[in-house]
Amino acid sequence: MRAGKMMKRKVIDVASGTTIGAITGMLIDGDDMQVVALEVGGGLLSCPDYLPFEGIKSIENDVLTIPSSGVLVGRGEFKTSGLVGNLSDRKVFTEDGKNLGTVHEYDVDIKNGKITSITVALDTAMLGGLWWSYGERFDIPRSLIATLGDNVVVDASVYPAGHTK
Repeated sequence: MRAGKMMKRKVIDVASGTTIGAITGMLIDGDDMQVVALEVGGGLLSCPDYLPFEGIKSIENDVLTIPSSGVLVGRGEFKTSGLVGNLSDRKVFTEDGKNLGTVHEYDVDIKNGKITSITVALDTAMLGGLWWSYGERFDIPRSLIATLGDNVVVDASVYPAGHTK
């Protein structure tokens, strides 16, 4: 499932039938390339709760269900290093340093939270470099992703189809 399609989904507590909030973000373990938790709610004056990925009962239509609000935890329940938030808009480089563009979207396996692929948008300079636009897009499978961190690093063999190195 596209990560963007998970965002803003309502979270429903099956035990009470109440709406807990909406998905507002993700915690991704960059080492394991896996979503470990979804951020629920939060805002100007409140801290979000976190839903461990294994606490999800189902993701269907426009809602995500959980057994009860008891599965929600605080941010402190997760390790402090190696976690990143949303991957969108992170720069993508090959292992040999070639800038491929920016993460436009990514896919998450809804059964286990693993990142299965990223979609990269080639960065295109416009107006003499004063304006940057997302251009052509291409997918990179998990098997070619080396690192998910502040930047995404992929295998040196990755290059968009139709372009020369």
